[in-house]
Amino acid sequence: MKILILLCIYSISFITNAQEWNLKRNSNKIKVYTRSLDSTKFNEYKAILVANSTPEKAIKIITDGNNLKNWNYKTPKSEVLKKVSETEYIFWMENDLPWPVNDRDNISRVTINQTDASTYKIDIEPADSTYVKANKNVIRMDNFKGYWLIKPIGKDSVEVTQQMYGDPKGNIPSWIANSILTTFPYHSFEKLKEILEN
Repeated sequence: MKILILLCIYSISFITNAQEWNLKRNSNKIKVYTRSLDSTKFNEYKAILVANSTPEKAIKIITDGNNLKNWNYKTPKSEVLKKVSETEYIFWMENDLPWPVNDRDNISRVTINQTDASTYKIDIEPADSTYVKANKNVIRMDNFKGYWLIKPIGKDSVEVTQQMYGDPKGNIPSWIANSILTTFPYHSFEKLKEILEN
């Protein structure tokens, strides 16, 4: 009985921790949603695209850390720091944020899991920050979590989802961080869709 009560309490707290998703942009087969979290003033986003491509091509592009800068919006630098295995990588990237906000960087562990015969989940979580020396002019993010979900839609299309939460740290006001939470993933997905379809 005690176990059941604890499970109920956990379930209620989990549900109230996150609000409903709100669709912020829907264009060119790209949707971007945001939602607030009870535990923080910074919002979470979820972006979804449908492209004429394959899951295999999507995985190859998303896990190519050296070229993330070519399509990830406002990301002038990116690098694979370590290939742990065929399904696990350590990435570093730097994000260019609008003045007067300091740029951010992060070091992430990216792990590929196949959830069924044709669906893949790529988990994103913080990695050891000592892989790259911190730049005094750039604020390092170390509290973030998210994933990619990649699955076929019919025989000629793929659906790619990214869900992500991150605390930008520093003195950035939450309203500034939340205001760019639609723009950044939308433009990233625009470029990703273009690469997937060419």
